[in-house]
Amino acid sequence: MDFSKCCRKTTRPRIIRLALSLKATDIVSAWRVQTFHGLLGGLLFAGATLHAQQTLDNLEKLARNPVADAVKIPFVEDINFDAGPYRRTSNSLQIQPVIPFEIAGNLLLIPRILATLVAYEPEVGQASGGSTGLGDTVATFFLTPAHTGMVVWAVGPSLLIPTATDTNTGAGKWGLGPSLAVLVQPNWGSAVATVQNIWSLPGNSQRTSVNQLQIETSFSLNLPHGWYLLTAPTISADWTQSNGERWVVPFGGGVGRTLEIAKQAVDWNIALYSNAIRPEGELYPKWQMSLQCTLLYPRGSRAKSSAAARDVGASLRKGPAKGSKGPIDENHGSD
Repeated sequence: MDFSKCCRKTTRPRIIRLALSLKATDIVSAWRVQTFHGLLGGLLFAGATLHAQQTLDNLEKLARNPVADAVKIPFVEDINFDAGPYRRTSNSLQIQPVIPFEIAGNLLLIPRILATLVAYEPEVGQASGGSTGLGDTVATFFLTPAHTGMVVWAVGPSLLIPTATDTNTGAGKWGLGPSLAVLVQPNWGSAVATVQNIWSLPGNSQRTSVNQLQIETSFSLNLPHGWYLLTAPTISADWTQSNGERWVVPFGGGVGRTLEIAKQAVDWNIALYSNAIRPEGELYPKWQMSLQCTLLYPRGSRAKSSAAARDVGASLRKGPAKGSKGPIDENHGSD
C-alpha cells in the first residue's frame, strides 16, 4: 500500500463532476506533474548507468534493503479487492526509484521516490463508475552511513507532492514529515521497518487535512537459488479519523526470487494480504495483492566493501597458491 492511496477516501461514495473548460489551475497542475516526472526520468537515466557485478547473495541483500547503496527501479502494482456492497476493485501502478549519492566520505544521501503513474478508484457505493489518473508522489531523502554492519539505519524528511490529476486519486495537499528506516540482515534473510508520518501544509482549504502514519514492514526468509518467502504488509493510521475508522493492518505474505535475466539483475515478488483490521463498514477493501518487479544496478562503497570482504575471506580459507609466498615469507623471508 502506498501513502497516496491511504489518503484517498475510498470509504465513502462520491459524485464526480467533470469540468467543461480548462482552468489556469489545471495548466499549472499539468506543468507541475510534467516537470517533476521529467526530472525523475533524468535521475533514473543518470543513476542506471552506474552498476557493478555482484554475487546472487549480495543481490538478494540489496533487493530487500530500502536504503542500499544501489540504484533500484521498482515497479509495483497494487490491487484492492472486495470494496463496498458491489465488491469493487481498485488498482494503482507505482514506480519507486532509489538513487544513492555519496555526499561525504562516510555518508550517503538516498532519495526514494514513490510516484503513482496511474490509479483507478471506483465509486464503491455504486455498481459502476470511478476515476482514473495520476496519483500523488512522496519523495523521501534518507541519510545513512556509507559503511555499515549487520544493522543499517537511515533517517530523513518526506515530502508529499500533490501530483494527482483527479480529486479521488490523491490528497490534493502538500505535506511534510519525518521518516526512519531500520534494517537487519542476518544470513537467513532480512527484517525491515520504515516508519513515516506526514502532516499536510497550509493550503487548499477545500481538501481534507492530512495526518497519516505509515509503517512499511518486511520480513523475508532465504531459500535456495534466489527464492525467498516474505511478508511485507504496510500498516497505516489516519489520525484525522475516529478510532474505528483509523487503522489498516494487513495480514498475509508471498514468494519472490532474485535472479539475472540477460545480465540484468532483477528481483520480483507477489503477495496476497487480508485487511484484518480496517475501517468499519463495508466500503473499505477486504483484500489486497501486491506484484513487484525491481531492476537492480549495484554500485558504490557498500557493494565494493562487501565484495572485498568476501574475496579476503575466500583467500584466507584457500591459503596461498602454489609457488607463492605466504605473508610471513613475503615480508620477512624464510628462516
